[in-house]
Amino acid sequence: MLSEASDFNSSGSRSEGSVFSRTEHSVIAAYLIVAGRRMTTNTYLSMILGAWINGLFWALMPIIGWASYAPDPTGATCTINWRNNDTSFVSYTMMVIVVNFIVPLTVMFYCYYHVSRSLRLYAASDCTAHLHRDWADQADVTKMSVIMILMFLLAWSPYSIVCLWACFGNPKKIPPSMAIIAPLFAKSSTFYNPCIYVAAA
Repeated sequence: MLSEASDFNSSGSRSEGSVFSRTEHSVIAAYLIVAGRRMTTNTYLSMILGAWINGLFWALMPIIGWASYAPDPTGATCTINWRNNDTSFVSYTMMVIVVNFIVPLTVMFYCYYHVSRSLRLYAASDCTAHLHRDWADQADVTKMSVIMILMFLLAWSPYSIVCLWACFGNPKKIPPSMAIIAPLFAKSSTFYNPCIYVAAA
């Protein structure tokens, strides 16, 4: 979201897809906890297809003229041209932040709020006696998913700050170190899921 706004991964269209896939993965994890057995093969396929279409859409927009790509501060990869904070960049960045950051987080927090309520209700009743093992597994999945959300925030918040700074401030005043570190944090997001899964296994 940040300086590289929709290229959440600061490496052009390709990185965009992996970033948005991670966002969708977090939403799916939250939905899985709330929906439980209602998840079907068609549901999974629809979510995966939606994630790819979403990522492809935002990756292609700068190519056809909504915002633009440019080398990142290191010159090693491409990113959204946040130095040129014109109307096109601002509108694109704000839409990306809303659609791919705020909306997913809202959905995830909404789901986890209901999950936490359910956990408290079941803990206060005796109905977990015959479902102890299943409920313990559910609690573990919930904890793992919450950790994923926290890591998502850690990865993308610095990037979002840089993008918003570029939108409403002077991009030239963004410190080079921040312009480089924020995308690195964002790119590291693809590394978190395997680590979380291994630690939770």
